[in-house]
Amino acid sequence: MTREFCVLGNPIAHSRSPQIHELFAQQFEHNLCYRRQLATVDRFSRVVAGLFRQGLAGANVTVPFKVQAYQLVTRTTAEASFARAVNTLIPQRDGGLLGANTDGKGLLYDLKRQGVDLSGCKVLLIGAGGAARGVLKNLLDAKPEGIWIYNRTTANARALSELSTGVHCVESWSSLAAVDVVINATSASLFGQLPDVPERMYRHAEFIYDMVYGAELTGFLKHVQQVSDARCSDGLGMLVGQAAESYRLWWGSELPRIEPVIRVLRQQLVEPS
Repeated sequence: MTREFCVLGNPIAHSRSPQIHELFAQQFEHNLCYRRQLATVDRFSRVVAGLFRQGLAGANVTVPFKVQAYQLVTRTTAEASFARAVNTLIPQRDGGLLGANTDGKGLLYDLKRQGVDLSGCKVLLIGAGGAARGVLKNLLDAKPEGIWIYNRTTANARALSELSTGVHCVESWSSLAAVDVVINATSASLFGQLPDVPERMYRHAEFIYDMVYGAELTGFLKHVQQVSDARCSDGLGMLVGQAAESYRLWWGSELPRIEPVIRVLRQQLVEPS
């Protein structure tokens, strides 16, 4: 029996989710049909309801609908409740929808794959928007010494820091000497911009991660490599990792193998057909 899934977004034509889930399905010999579904803000809830009435087995949600998805589900996972955003919809037997947010686990899966253990580490999280909030709970679960949030608008970083103990707002760089891990949760470098972070924060770090990815190094990572010898990674593995967690939730299976899927996607980025 073929189970049907989709990813909802706007724009959506660029989404790699169908290919990623097809590669996961091959690992388990599962039969699935996974498609892209364009939606609009005013019709999102109606589109979702209609798809699940027709027997949809699950859906991913991407920009700009993650907050809307959170508002329409009947239950949420702890991560989704913390983030107040949903990227995975799971139909329930009672007709309701469970909303999950798999971004944070996707990030941790990728960090683990690369041998990065956050326990006892000082972590600098750049950005205080949806991407940062979506991973914050899982970063805290990894038991770092602390997480310091820097954002161009300090009030936003302060608001995020108030969600949990162990999270601090960078009010002044003089109060933070060095960190072990830097995670960039902004997309600024896609637009030729760099976060206003002192170079010493990169220079003393052991590992630096950019949540975005591309065929080449992101502008952020290019800058980092000019001033630091830290190991670096883009966010392609996080993309695959969050999809793997969605797949596990839908199918009740083991977590799909992430590494071979990353290799396929990386090759396609380098050598587009």
